[in-house]
Amino acid sequence: MSKIKDIPKIDRPRERYLQKGADALSKSDLLAILLGSGIKGKNVRLVSENIIRKYGKKFLSITVDELMEIPGIGQTKALQITSAISLVKRFYEENEINETVVKNSQDVLTLTYDLRNMKKEHLVCLYLNARNVLLKKEIISIGIIDKTLLHPREIFYPAIELNAASVILIHNHPSGDSMPSDEDIKFVEKLTQAGEIMGIPVIDFVIISSKGDCSFYEKLERQNKGFDYVAEGVHDTLFDLLKIEKPTYGITTEKIQETYINIPQIKENYFQLQNRRYIGNKYKLIDWIFSILNKECKGKSFADIFAGTGVVAAVASKHFDEIILNDFLHSNYAVYKAFFDKGTWSQEKINGIIKNYNNINGEDLGDNYFSENFGGKYFSTNSAKIIGFIRENIEKNKSKLTEREYNMLISSLLYSVDKIANTVGHYDAYFKKEAVVDNFFMRPIDPIEVKEVSIFREDANELAKKIQTDIVYIDPPYNSRQYSRFYHVLETLTKWDKPKLHGVALKPESENMSDYCRVKAKDRLTELVNAIKAKYLVVSYNNTYDSKSNSSQNKIALEQIKNILNKRGETKIFEKDYRHFNAGNTDFNNHKEYLFVTHVDYE
Repeated sequence: MSKIKDIPKIDRPRERYLQKGADALSKSDLLAILLGSGIKGKNVRLVSENIIRKYGKKFLSITVDELMEIPGIGQTKALQITSAISLVKRFYEENEINETVVKNSQDVLTLTYDLRNMKKEHLVCLYLNARNVLLKKEIISIGIIDKTLLHPREIFYPAIELNAASVILIHNHPSGDSMPSDEDIKFVEKLTQAGEIMGIPVIDFVIISSKGDCSFYEKLERQNKGFDYVAEGVHDTLFDLLKIEKPTYGITTEKIQETYINIPQIKENYFQLQNRRYIGNKYKLIDWIFSILNKECKGKSFADIFAGTGVVAAVASKHFDEIILNDFLHSNYAVYKAFFDKGTWSQEKINGIIKNYNNINGEDLGDNYFSENFGGKYFSTNSAKIIGFIRENIEKNKSKLTEREYNMLISSLLYSVDKIANTVGHYDAYFKKEAVVDNFFMRPIDPIEVKEVSIFREDANELAKKIQTDIVYIDPPYNSRQYSRFYHVLETLTKWDKPKLHGVALKPESENMSDYCRVKAKDRLTELVNAIKAKYLVVSYNNTYDSKSNSSQNKIALEQIKNILNKRGETKIFEKDYRHFNAGNTDFNNHKEYLFVTHVDYE
């Protein structure tokens, strides 16, 4: 049996751990140390690499039985691994439970209630991380605040040491009057400017007194603009005065212990539904979304009315009897008809056609619509010739195919095209290269078995008036990126209407432009939420409302969605740290994904 000592000394994970620490080792190296020895013919590092590669992000949910299926892994080694995982999880859960999260001014008052009856003025600072978890509560000064004596470094030096993302200041007034003094105003202006320069924003300044409390900036805004003070909730007006970065502060959210959601149907050399590059793809959030759905929602039917890739509906099909999918893109509709529809088809026939397509040599073909427009840009010239030829051939032989077979061939082509496209993941632009590699190869798709399905290509707001379901999942685009423009090449390939193209990106005339990507987004969401007949409304949202990129900025704010949904019923909000698919160069930190769950009140 190969052991760690059989590995050349310079490559041994134990030695590198002792010399450079855990951060210098890969996951497989750390697992190799835990295992200690390998199996016949394979050293321990190869065994650990195989385990990590096989289970990937599901590693933390691995079971003893699953590990024992790996040749050479007996019960003892399996128990070593699962026990270590369980131990880490236990400590992590205990740490999560002990976290103090500050989401609004009410949380601040709870943490500093002792200041209310203090006889001397105190200035207290709460230091928070990027998730608004309290890192430290510290008394900065005792006595009357004097902006000339109290230097910003006394507040921001600890913030730097703690690697804090933001700070909240609390000041008590022993007089009982919570109105800010002139000295308070000058001091906070000075501190906020310093925070902006340091990149550590002051997100609130709360004054506490025996007779009342207030958020400093909200008090000023009430005087200047007539806003009422909000003791708990989003303090949007707080940032009008100094225009600094706004952290997430004011919406009370929940977190949930995720459970592993099995996504079966992994077939070699076939495209799975999730094998697409797509903005807003929820595949990596499936465990989180369905952990929430399984806990909060009950029912037999599920509708995904902005279905995108369709992965949420695919998993829902394993949990619900009836599925409804909708998207207004022609390419997505074809994909749903291919993967989900109930029509007849022949696997042998599809595989035979695709095998023949893969024997085509682009050099033997003449130019066609696709190669003339997209060759040497989004694809190599030869690949574009083959793609155009295949698409023309599918259309020519449409009468010999069932509707399901036709859509399966179209979808196989779309997935194969997306795999080799010379882009960052969408078709708003392509990389300028002297030569684009010839690497087109077509693979069939692996369809999904569902009990009952309805597939639509309609405006979601219009569809909402026609359907009734137990649970509706709503994931509109929110920002100004029009999907019909971002995926125009796939739309053209699906419709095969050979439109006249314009501009550097070679786009056709505009169609299917969504109001959810415009200033009308809030009104359209309100209309949708009010129209749809469902027991539960589940709304996805990511926090790019304040993105520096205009195209990435959300057209609806977090608080607005909450207000819209609250009118239909009790709404819970869940959050998860998550860096979503970013197809460009937009710089945006502290990514979060939110899921609103509304239990609809029926009159």
